[in-house]
Amino acid sequence: MSGISLKNNKNFLEGMRLIEEDRKIDPEFVYETLKEAIAKAYQKHIDAPAAKVRVDISKQEIHIYHQLEVVEDESETFDETLDILLSEAQSIDPNLKVGDIYEEEVDFAQIGRTSINIAKQMLKQRIKEYEKQRVYDEYKDKEYDLISGVIKTVEEKFVLVDIKNTIGILLKSEQIPGETYREGQSIKTVIKEVSKNTKGSQVVLSRADAMFVKRLFEKEVPEIAQGIVEIRAIAREAGERTKMAVYSRNEDVDPIGACIGPRGSRVQAVIGEVKGEKIDVFEWNDDIGELVKNALAPAEVKACFYADDRIDPALTPEEIEKYDKRNARPLVVVVDDGELSVAIGKKGKNAKLAVKLTNRKIDIKTRSDIEALGIDIEEAVEFFKADQIRIAKEKEMKKFQELQEEAARRKAEFDQEIAENDTGFSEDALEEFETKPEEVTIVELEEEEKAEEAEEKAEEAAVEEEPVKEEEPVEEKKEEPVEEKKEEVKEEVKPARKPLTPKTDYVSKFENYADSSKKEAEKTPARRRKKKDDDDRRVRAEDLEKKEYGEIRPEYSEEELEEIRLQEEEEYENSWINDDDIDFDDYDEYYEEDN
Repeated sequence: MSGISLKNNKNFLEGMRLIEEDRKIDPEFVYETLKEAIAKAYQKHIDAPAAKVRVDISKQEIHIYHQLEVVEDESETFDETLDILLSEAQSIDPNLKVGDIYEEEVDFAQIGRTSINIAKQMLKQRIKEYEKQRVYDEYKDKEYDLISGVIKTVEEKFVLVDIKNTIGILLKSEQIPGETYREGQSIKTVIKEVSKNTKGSQVVLSRADAMFVKRLFEKEVPEIAQGIVEIRAIAREAGERTKMAVYSRNEDVDPIGACIGPRGSRVQAVIGEVKGEKIDVFEWNDDIGELVKNALAPAEVKACFYADDRIDPALTPEEIEKYDKRNARPLVVVVDDGELSVAIGKKGKNAKLAVKLTNRKIDIKTRSDIEALGIDIEEAVEFFKADQIRIAKEKEMKKFQELQEEAARRKAEFDQEIAENDTGFSEDALEEFETKPEEVTIVELEEEEKAEEAEEKAEEAAVEEEPVKEEEPVEEKKEEPVEEKKEEVKEEVKPARKPLTPKTDYVSKFENYADSSKKEAEKTPARRRKKKDDDDRRVRAEDLEKKEYGEIRPEYSEEELEEIRLQEEEEYENSWINDDDIDFDDYDEYYEEDN
């Protein structure tokens, strides 16, 4: 048996391509759905819904395999649509054993037309469900977004608009009154609602909603798109008038001027889209009284205060308390007698828009009506203003408390994070950690002292190897006791440790003459090889000289002092003063003649 070839079946391949491209359906979903539909069709054909079927679509061929489980020959639960006996299975494949799955390929031609129609219906149903879910997922998060589309169908009660990947419906109630539509016309709308039912996902569009005007201003005014200017409140009667309260986050930017634009270009673009609808733009005010006055423009409001049972008998103390809890107590607006019709507006539109914008119930009264009720306007206004100040302070306090709670919450989260990241060292480990650096420091200091002692000894050895001038004239010195000599050496020897030579305060002419007559070729002392760290040692020596350490005197051991004494005695014995061939009397006569 073999599967069915798809190479020459152009209708099938074309149908699959159209499903994938036109309906924007994932090809993998289409093939998996087709496999499931064919498996259901075969189960219907053999009248075995529990039968296991595997469908393979590869290399443009479709293969159907009926899967059977290998059971014992004596099995009492044997079912020919589900199982195959062990003896029969091993006659086909000796390697099969109990529990294995044996696949038997089915001839595609055996499946009847009725079963194929069932598979076809199933495929259509799954594709519709897929499209319904895809449309819902795509547009659910785009509610009240501005979208463009093309009108496909115009009916008396609705208009069908082709938007991206689906068809939206523009109901009669969501259309601008008096506006006409034609097929093929491009229009802008907002997505008002996205729903999903048994018939599919439905996208409801609107041109009458207040959000439509707001989105148009966001598109036309860059300051709104950038967040500098904010639309705090908006109310609309489609085809009649729109009132919009705007607020600027930047003091240097005029919110009303930004919305109107140069020579009114921005607001005119919006008015043209809503077919000449009037649009009032005014500045937002946190004071509800001032906001109501602006919302009722062009009427001029004289006073605004709270309503009570004298204005509305239904406002009992209990009702007023409920309104106060929601900060939504009804208001009374006082206008001149000639301004009442302007404040209410045509068919009450102006008053309705003010109510929508402020979210308050508003009663518009003339001054004569208020006086007839015996209400002191000035006293009522003062009470209203004082209460507004109290409400503003409560809002500030509430905001401050919220900030404090937020700070406390963040601090608690930070402390918890620190606690979770704690290393958990024990006290013994911490003590060991604290003492370890001290031990290391001591060892390093000992090693450094040893290195310095080694350097000093090397320098002393180099100094001792340098040749000493033997014929340099010196004054005669008297021998002193050893102990006094030691003290004198301690005072005069400098840290440089140069060779010790007798010093003379006075040098006679004879000494200069004798010295010049006895000159011999002196050997240049061999220069000691420069070590790598001499430069560093020199720098350290210069730093020590710059610091005020006072006079530093070296200390010598007894052996070193004895060695210095012997060296001085040897130099004295070799001096020219001890030469027996010199007659000092002749020199005395020479000095006398010279004088």
